[in-house]
Amino acid sequence: MMSPARLLSKLSKWTDKLTDLGILEVVVLVTKGELRKYRVPHLMHEYEMRGIAVHHHPVPDGLTPSIENVMAIIDLVRLALEKKRKILIHCMGGLGRACVMASCLLQYFDNSLTPDQTIFILRELRGACAVQTVKQYNFIQEFRSFCEAWMDEDIERSVSR
Repeated sequence: MMSPARLLSKLSKWTDKLTDLGILEVVVLVTKGELRKYRVPHLMHEYEMRGIAVHHHPVPDGLTPSIENVMAIIDLVRLALEKKRKILIHCMGGLGRACVMASCLLQYFDNSLTPDQTIFILRELRGACAVQTVKQYNFIQEFRSFCEAWMDEDIERSVSR
């Protein structure tokens, strides 16, 4: 499949492709500024017009999502899978932010996979440039620790209520 950046230049082809693939939900990791920069400021509206549910979790290019965003996206994916709904997660090139999320999802749903194994899988699928920055690589390496700390905090929050 082409990268979102290539297909976004031909927005109707991109949305046609998603519709043809049966995508019912999309997680957009791109910032609104990037959508304007790449001349697709109405992308999320176009998705909605096609009946695709939009979940916007913007992450600046080259950076990593917050653990709160990651856990929210994991929950969205889990619910979509339970309902047998196809969900797409995308950034602009499909190599940085989307690969970080894919690695986190792989680690979350398969405890036997190491962070390095998830990166290997992603690089086999997306090429050697998958996972683009040291910050992204480090986030992937520490994801399980972040996840455990987040869950501990979540338990503390519910107990204190």
